[in-house]
Amino acid sequence: MAAPVIQFKRGLLSNLPGLRAGEPGFTTDSYDLYVGIDSTTANNQFVGSGRYWSVNSSTVGSGVNLVEGTSNGSSYITLKSPDSLAGIVTYTFPGTDGSNGQVLATNGSGTLSFIDAAANLNMAGDSGTDTVALLTDTLTVSGGEGIDTAVTNNTITISAEDASSSNKGVATFDATDFTVTSGDVTLNAERIEDIVGAAITTGTQTRITVSYDDANAQYDFVVDNDLANYDNTTSAFITASSTATLTNKTFDANGTGNSLSNVEVADLAASAVVTAAEGIGSNNNDTTLPTSAAVKSYTDSAVSGIDLTITTAEGTNGTGGGGGSVATSQTMTFAGTTNEIDVTVSGQSITYGLPNDVTVSNNLTVSGNLYVNGSTTQVNTSTTTIEDQLLDLGFVDGSAPSSDLNKDIGVLFNYYSGSAKKAAVYWDDSTSRVVVSSDVSESSGVLTNNTGGALEVASLYVNGCSGTTDEVIGCDGNTIVITNATIDGGSF
Repeated sequence: MAAPVIQFKRGLLSNLPGLRAGEPGFTTDSYDLYVGIDSTTANNQFVGSGRYWSVNSSTVGSGVNLVEGTSNGSSYITLKSPDSLAGIVTYTFPGTDGSNGQVLATNGSGTLSFIDAAANLNMAGDSGTDTVALLTDTLTVSGGEGIDTAVTNNTITISAEDASSSNKGVATFDATDFTVTSGDVTLNAERIEDIVGAAITTGTQTRITVSYDDANAQYDFVVDNDLANYDNTTSAFITASSTATLTNKTFDANGTGNSLSNVEVADLAASAVVTAAEGIGSNNNDTTLPTSAAVKSYTDSAVSGIDLTITTAEGTNGTGGGGGSVATSQTMTFAGTTNEIDVTVSGQSITYGLPNDVTVSNNLTVSGNLYVNGSTTQVNTSTTTIEDQLLDLGFVDGSAPSSDLNKDIGVLFNYYSGSAKKAAVYWDDSTSRVVVSSDVSESSGVLTNNTGGALEVASLYVNGCSGTTDEVIGCDGNTIVITNATIDGGSF
């Protein structure tokens, strides 16, 4: 559960007022925390200040600041904890000062005492020994071939140099080309295969495609088998660009990939083409093709002799009503129903439509959208069920308003309490707020909140302060809890 933010009363130290008993105050220039006693400035009690300590973090230890007398905390000496401790360590200082040149030493249990500083440091290496006088000599750390040394802030750093063709040192191996195990360097076979494969596949091949199968470490050679890609002048192949006469051959135009194009009617046998309507009627077979002129002539002749008969369906929606038929020599009448259907006939068009005033005596189902463009929509029912998830209010002629209408938008609730009243939840256009009212009055689309209404919720959320939606007031058992809020004590 996110906690609320409580901001103390705050301001400059010079403006610190007399705080009431228990009232906190924070000085923003000296970082001091005070608590009031009896509303007088002199009796404000100093609790603490960030001037006197350095706060620890996840990686840095804390410290105590010793501030100079006239400083507001900008200059100080810090007694700092190590960044990492294994446990609790207690140091006990000696009761008196030591002699000149002495240093503090521990007995291993945290008790400190003054002792004389060590004068000499004995050193021994792979070759040679020496003694360094700590108070007068300079200890020099030198590196050999491939080794660098550096001294920074009392720290000696010894590191290996990068290897080169003329200098020993540390070298790295590209894992793509080499494998290194316990100092043994091996050239990767995969890398050799990739280099050879790249050389082969990027070379020049004619009618051969070469690819490298890296997964199986093999090279695949594929010869072009498309005869169209070969020069017909030096071969006996018939290609797409060749001109040849085929005799006593069968061409399968339905085969996969085959096609027959640019065939003229004159190239077909005369017995295979029908050019007149009479030929269509007399050639009832599957071995001839009619021309478009023959088909049109035959169709025009056949249609002109048809006597059209229209048979009507039996009733509508199973309600009965009888049936009948209409021949081409008869007149067919399309009739509407008063206050329900209008029918108009113009030329060859029959138009069905609704009259200006429509009466539906039974149920009405609208499968598409319903648009009502009048000034008032009145529903006289005891229960209204709406399946829509959203009610979009405030539109003007079916579109969002393009200017400020200076009207309020919301929902009104009629009830009786001594007299007829209206409650409302609405958007107040003049204040740009949502209002809950237990008693409103309305004039020309503008609501007046006569009595504010109560709002009962289990939780209250506020959106927009931090770009997220946060719960501000909620419940924890039988306790009302304020969260994600800032309680501001003001400034002085």
